[in-house]
Amino acid sequence: MNPRLFIRIVGPRVSLALAVVAVLTHSGLAQTPRVLDAAYLDLLRAEVRTNHPSVAAAQARVLAAEAGVRAVRLWEDPMAGLGVRAAEAARRRDDGDIVVGAEQALPRRKLYEARKSVAAAERLIFEADKRSSILNLETLVARAAVELALADETLLIQSNQVVWLESMALNAREKLKDPMATAAGPLRIEGELAQERQRLDAAARQRTSFARQLNTLLGRPVDGMWPAVALPGSASETPALPDELSRLPLANPMLQAVTGSAAAARAGVEVARQERKPVFSVGADTAVYSGGRFVETMVAAKVTLPWFNNSVYRANADRARQQQAAAERDYEALERRLRGEAIAAYTDADNAARQAGTFTSEVTPRMEQAAQATEGAWVSSKASLLEVLEARRALLNARLEERRFIAAHLAALEMLRSIVPPPTQP
Repeated sequence: MNPRLFIRIVGPRVSLALAVVAVLTHSGLAQTPRVLDAAYLDLLRAEVRTNHPSVAAAQARVLAAEAGVRAVRLWEDPMAGLGVRAAEAARRRDDGDIVVGAEQALPRRKLYEARKSVAAAERLIFEADKRSSILNLETLVARAAVELALADETLLIQSNQVVWLESMALNAREKLKDPMATAAGPLRIEGELAQERQRLDAAARQRTSFARQLNTLLGRPVDGMWPAVALPGSASETPALPDELSRLPLANPMLQAVTGSAAAARAGVEVARQERKPVFSVGADTAVYSGGRFVETMVAAKVTLPWFNNSVYRANADRARQQQAAAERDYEALERRLRGEAIAAYTDADNAARQAGTFTSEVTPRMEQAAQATEGAWVSSKASLLEVLEARRALLNARLEERRFIAAHLAALEMLRSIVPPPTQP
């Protein structure tokens, strides 16, 4: 629908439609609108993934977690010591006056592997959080684009209504030439026209607000121009609910994050168990005399006695087990909640698609026929002006409702997508 077709000259002045066309031309709406299809939505999603700072922050946390995996060490730092003996000269010559020592704790491979598992699970949590952040942003930008497209179509439909009312006002004034006519008809139409002009003006301001919000979300200049966007002509197919629910556990990033928490807790139980074991270390002390004589070297093995802190280690193990149990219950609770939300989103999408189809195939065509018939009857004085206005108002509402249901279908699909992301979701 081209807004330039709405230009009309009513009496000695230019109609409001001409002013609207000027606004639309400045904002890019006078161009052929671009349909908000899957390809266009993918472009907007890719842009918000690239530009939004929260994605960069989430990626930084993932990189930090990757560094945390590399930071887990198998060998503890060795210890070195230097001592000086203060004694009589004979004692220093016999026993040495300089002692050099070194000690190294032996590696605890099972503890190392358990800590590595904890770090890897934490990395998976941050990776899932990143995917969740991206998915939320993609949903926000898609729903904002749907609102913008609905605003564009509402603006054009209401512009058409204003032009029709201006034509009706001209016809009503022509009828005043009849000596039997009254001024009630033109006055009623002028009142309707004033209301529609106000609605059109409000719709234009609302469109500007949606465009600014979308620009802000995408990191563009707040008053950057947005071309005309159109909703699809009909509602797309709604995915099958059983298929979506079957993909939920593996597709949803929030569930994956809770899975990572449970894995980290399980690894934490093993960490606590391995920490209860004694630590072995080996060392050597060498004594020399500063006058240049080697005295002796002593090699020793040492072991810690963890039994003195047995209650502490047991408490650590209990804490890890409770954290694991909590994570597993959280997973079950979250899965139930997400299943309910997925069912609700699917129902909303299915209902909106069915209602949009009914308006497209049945309601709107019949309202158009009724409006045309009533207007023709009014011209031949067989119908009242009130009947014409009511029929036209019903047609306007039907057209708007049809587009709203298509927008609601798209918005519900985006909600369903945010719960059960597609397999290609980054």
